[in-house]
Formats: sequence, C-alpha cells, structure tokens
Amino acid sequence: MKFLLNFVLKIRRLYWWVIRPQTHGVRALVFNKQGEILLVKHKYGEGWFLPGGKVKNNESPENGLKRELGEELGIATPMIGRILGTYTNIQEYKKDTITVYIVKIFTIKEKSHFEIQSKSFFSLENLPGDISPGTKRRVLEYLGQKQITTDW
Repeated sequence: MKFLLNFVLKIRRLYWWVIRPQTHGVRALVFNKQGEILLVKHKYGEGWFLPGGKVKNNESPENGLKRELGEELGIATPMIGRILGTYTNIQEYKKDTITVYIVKIFTIKEKSHFEIQSKSFFSLENLPGDISPGTKRRVLEYLGQKQITTDW
C-alpha cells in the first residue's frame, strides 16, 4: 500500500509540474485537555504533520477542516477556534494556500483511514524528532517563539 501511495504522489507531482494548479488546504493544531498536540504520520512520505487536507470546490475552509478531521481521524464536533495564519507553499509545482486553525474542543472516536499510518498526541515540550519543518514552524509560531510568516 505504501508503494502505491508513493507512486500516486509522484504522478500527482508530475501533473502539478505541468498544470501548476492553485489549491487551498487546511490544517489544525488540535489540542487535547492536557494541552498535548495531535500529529499524524501518513503512509506516504516521512515524518509527523498537523492533521488536515484539501478544501473541495465550493467548500468553506472551516467545513473542509471538519470533513478532513472526521474522515481521517474520527474527530467529531470540533470547535474551530482562531486562525493561526494563512500560508503559501510553492514547493511542489503548485500554489498551495494553507489556513491553519486552532482546535481545542472536540470528541474523538477510534478510526482508521487508508492515508494515516498513525496518530498521537505529544507534549509541546517533547515533540518527535522527525516532525516536518512546516509543522515545527507552526508550533513555534503558536508558542510565540517564532514570528508568524506567510511562507509554509
């Protein structure tokens, strides 16, 4: 399955290189009652990331985030708080605009999804060593240890 997902990702990148699309994505800093942050590891690629995904056409970013959290992680009734920031990523031959929200109130049930290898809550003082650079920057911005920028 991992081989197939990585192959599909390479095909998507080729498509992005040719077409140069503009997409809108959402991610969230999801905190449990203990103040730990939820991170996910995908079956494709390496490292831990903030949960989220692509916003569909004619879908609001907030509804896109609710859908993604529900589909991939089993998070229901998330209370979407403030926006941490809106960022632009042009690294994969597309212009991806990503809005990052803060979520502190939600319910969660056990759920598996074909894209998610694992999910876990981490203390902000003990983040995994293989956290993605963009995710680490967002956490530092949230903590006030780094100025918020517009680059992912």
